[in-house]
Amino acid sequence: MNHRHLLAAFDVGGSKTEAVLFTEHGDILAHVRGKGGNPLERGLENAAAHYVSILTQLFETGGVSEIDALYGAVAAKEYFGSGLEDLLRASLPHPQKLRIEGDGCALISGMLGHRDGACMICGTGSSIYIRQGDNYRHLGGWGHLIDTCGSGYMLGRMAIRAACRAYDGRGEATILSDLLEQQCGQPIWDHFIELYRGERPYIATFARTVFEARKMGDRVACGIFDECAHDLAEIAFAAARQLGKPFDLVLNGGIFASFPEYAAAVRALCPESAHVIYSDVPPIYGGAVEAMYDVGMSCDERFRQTFLEQF
Repeated sequence: MNHRHLLAAFDVGGSKTEAVLFTEHGDILAHVRGKGGNPLERGLENAAAHYVSILTQLFETGGVSEIDALYGAVAAKEYFGSGLEDLLRASLPHPQKLRIEGDGCALISGMLGHRDGACMICGTGSSIYIRQGDNYRHLGGWGHLIDTCGSGYMLGRMAIRAACRAYDGRGEATILSDLLEQQCGQPIWDHFIELYRGERPYIATFARTVFEARKMGDRVACGIFDECAHDLAEIAFAAARQLGKPFDLVLNGGIFASFPEYAAAVRALCPESAHVIYSDVPPIYGGAVEAMYDVGMSCDERFRQTFLEQF
């Protein structure tokens, strides 16, 4: 099929970086995955070099030298002003084609198209993004050192903390201790070198133990689950107060996708003014929607189907 446009999008989170090269018909010409690249954690220059490496591999794999639009959805981008764009434009071909936003905007677009709405992200980290016209802002998501409530990292951290407290005799005995040991191959309190080496993404992998222990009736795990779900819903109430009217709220992120019972619990706690929509597309699809928007095109059902079938 002939095409008039070559477009690219990349999505950056705490656990992975993903990029696609595609046509306006939704045909994917190249797809590259790499490690996470949150610039708050990796540093701005190191993160930018990581994105350049991913995108260079993408363009080489696709065999293209020129594109019509490049859209990036980058976690924590809003903290760096134009710094990230400046670094990428200095290293990439056709820098005028580049547009970068925080990662929540693409998640809104993946389900709503390029229009107003909000998105709650729950993966390694968590936050809510609100888009109104050309303006967007985030609530929560102040980084794991300050506030990443209800996220995979927080669930994993609270599970590990509960097990260590039980081991010390400071906390209630919990099935989490056994589940954590099964996952890492040794008692969690003997695993701290690996935990600190793996940092936030590795700790987030232990979130699954909370959901497993909860299904087994573990009281400690039930408490962690409930506390984290309430924390996420609290951000949704803050969004509702700021918007002051009914709004669409897309739920997205790896934790919601892997543990639908958690998404359902958060939804049940959200304000009535939030029309909650479960995302059924990968984050990078929203980036593709935004790249199409940058060349004056929208994504119809045929584009959506073609893209998702090839992804």
